[in-house]
Amino acid sequence: MEAAIYPSTLVNNRQGRMLDIVWDDGQTQHLPHALLRAQCKCTVCQSQRLLAGAAQAVPQADVRIDEIHQVGAYGVQLVFSDKHERGIYPWAYLRTLSSET
Repeated sequence: MEAAIYPSTLVNNRQGRMLDIVWDDGQTQHLPHALLRAQCKCTVCQSQRLLAGAAQAVPQADVRIDEIHQVGAYGVQLVFSDKHERGIYPWAYLRTLSSET
């Protein structure tokens, strides 16, 4: 069984609209706010993606993360400038995302 990996540093770079993560194994990620909004795993967003398929509207590039709330040791809840706040982003899920996605 793999050991869980947690962030040692999590910085919301609002000016650059990036979530900067340094993981406890030394790996770093720079995830655009728009990517995180587009990859939300809440049931509403997942349903919209299933119904719309490739025609789904992409969040505006200028969307930003306004607030970050820790959800225990599990992950974070991100609150976006478009008022979307339903998604919880587990650490394991964030680790799989790439700014090239």
